Amino acid sequence: MKTPEEHPLMEEIYEPLGSFELYKKSFSDLLKAPRDLWLLFIIKFCLYGSFSTFLAALSIYITEVKDFSDLYLCLAFAAIGGPGLIFFIIFGSFNDRYGIRYTLILGSLTAFLPFLVIAVYDDLLVSALIIMFPGAFSISLLAPALEVGIKYYTQAHYRTLALSLYSVLSYVSLIVGGILIEVLMVTGSKDFATFRIIFIYCAVNCIIALVLSYFLRQLDFSSFDEMEVTTSRAQQKSNWQFVREFVVTKKFWRLFSVLSIVLVIKSITFQQAIALPLYMSRDLGSDKHYGLVIIINQVLLIIFLPIFTYSIYYFSAYEIFIIGGTIGILAVFPLMFGASYYTIITYILISSVAESLYNPRLLEYVFEVSHKGKEGMIVSLAGIITIIIMVCSGMMGGGLLNEFCPDDGEQKCWLMWLIIAAVPLPGLLTLIFARSCIEEPSFESQPYLSWVKEAKHT
Repeated sequence: MKTPEEHPLMEEIYEPLGSFELYKKSFSDLLKAPRDLWLLFIIKFCLYGSFSTFLAALSIYITEVKDFSDLYLCLAFAAIGGPGLIFFIIFGSFNDRYGIRYTLILGSLTAFLPFLVIAVYDDLLVSALIIMFPGAFSISLLAPALEVGIKYYTQAHYRTLALSLYSVLSYVSLIVGGILIEVLMVTGSKDFATFRIIFIYCAVNCIIALVLSYFLRQLDFSSFDEMEVTTSRAQQKSNWQFVREFVVTKKFWRLFSVLSIVLVIKSITFQQAIALPLYMSRDLGSDKHYGLVIIINQVLLIIFLPIFTYSIYYFSAYEIFIIGGTIGILAVFPLMFGASYYTIITYILISSVAESLYNPRLLEYVFEVSHKGKEGMIVSLAGIITIIIMVCSGMMGGGLLNEFCPDDGEQKCWLMWLIIAAVPLPGLLTLIFARSCIEEPSFESQPYLSWVKEAKHT
């Protein structure tokens, strides 16, 4: 038998890697990622631990420590979301223009201040003002910078896995917060002294993130993915010019539609921090193990995320949104059969499956569809939509608790959960039946909106 050397024209047969081999290769390549990615993961762990732990404890703090009504939950989320919405609009492109390192340093510093003040001063007005302004400003900087950093410190073939790990670290940080809440709720009293420990914990996490941000290398977009847009070039444009370049495209409005729908569906998980703790107290008769429920939720997400990341080889991101959205809405139905730890854990189990499906894919979809150099602006857009939905969810959760699951009076808590499940249903149907209109096509001859001047010159 002749060897290939004796047949120089014989082509070597190339067999592409299978899905499982690609999956394993992603793991090995992720370990070779720049050190900045691992610093970014730790920063995310600290900052998410601060914000998520604070929000998880907020409903109990307002209603049982401060003894305010459920409707004050609406005001609390509006106080966070209203200024945050404005800051996202004004500073949404900050990290695109000035780089991730500077954005994280400034954001971590302004995130630290509210937690420090709240831990020191037991004053409602001071707490509200410090959350409304420095707190909301920090979120508008940190959320886009952290998420865009994942793209520019990774390569495309292992980016989904990096995003899954990014989400896992978020859940681990919330587990730590959940353990803290669980210990304090079981062993301590529901008073300011107990919650001061939570606020100090949040402040310390922000300080750690601030220190680590100094060690990130300043990001020049031209060094990654052969991008033409650099931060220095972006700074030469006005904020409106920078934003307009993307807003006048059809791509932007399709992405805006998909983001809005998926985030409305995702709002069901917001009720885990808004309605669930008070629901457990009123319909179950005890909220002592709310922290344990948080921990179970995060453990399930950590288990499911690596498993469902494998789905990228079989389904597109858009298809994942439909599948995950359907599962997310169905997750609420066990709670309509009454409160017990069985129904609550079933709800947590099913919603964890949904979240582990669409959570990392949503950010990846943004990276795939966005114009290069403007990812931060689009992530900020997602932040704007999230804040609007968070405020609406807080208002809806507080209103539904007051109406259908009050502390005193007739309770119809099952109806509250039915309404919560019904709200995102029209969005899911839109994803299914309007797919040809809002899914990003593989090719588009005319990328601009028909009525803008750019369309006349292409």
